[in-house]
Amino acid sequence: MRADIFIDKTEGGGVEVSVVREGLTSGVAHKYDTVEKARSVLVAFGLDTQLIDHQIRSLSRVPPSFLLRFPSAEIADDVLRSLDFWAAAFQAA
Repeated sequence: MRADIFIDKTEGGGVEVSVVREGLTSGVAHKYDTVEKARSVLVAFGLDTQLIDHQIRSLSRVPPSFLLRFPSAEIADDVLRSLDFWAAAFQAA
């Protein structure tokens, strides 16, 4: 599935990862209590590790709830399912 991926810093210092299927306006988000957990999800999506690290460093310079976007990426449906990022809206689209 082609998707847009966003991250943002939560009020508690965790990281939220959001996945929005290309062409849709909303998607699935999960909060992680550590940067390392969020990073492992982004790596599993197949994103470039240097870009992941750059965006995670950028989180320290932005206020909570400020979205940082990754380039659109093709993510295998089974990867999305295994990480619980599969939504009914994705199946119908």
